[in-house]
Amino acid sequence: MATPNGLNPNFQGLTLSPQDLTPTNLAGTGVLNSIVPSVRVVKLGANVAGVTDFVVLPALADVPNGHTIQITAGAANCEVRTPAGSDEEINSENSDGTNEYLLTATEIHTFTKIDNTIGWMGAGYTAIGAVATAVVPD
Repeated sequence: MATPNGLNPNFQGLTLSPQDLTPTNLAGTGVLNSIVPSVRVVKLGANVAGVTDFVVLPALADVPNGHTIQITAGAANCEVRTPAGSDEEINSENSDGTNEYLLTATEIHTFTKIDNTIGWMGAGYTAIGAVATAVVPD
């Protein structure tokens, strides 16, 4: 059902165009590598330093249950984290810096918020459309 402005109320405030991010570990979390809560699609550019570079999901409190973010990986592996010091999880592992979710080059992964306690569920597909191996952040 559309609202008076013609937008679906479920998507009010969401950005439908991709957010371009650059994985990095040089400056920690910042504008360069943090996913904005209103974004649904993220396209990663080249890593700044190497395969330990990362991007950061929004805080769980900033998005509704069921919110999904699709990340298209760049040409090199990188990692996905939750905000530093948050104790928030990806696939049942605290991923705020000690453990990270490996995002394999050229794959597409979707992160879905289950709730504020369980955290994010991440799953992906390879470039040929096969289901990627389940990732346990380590």
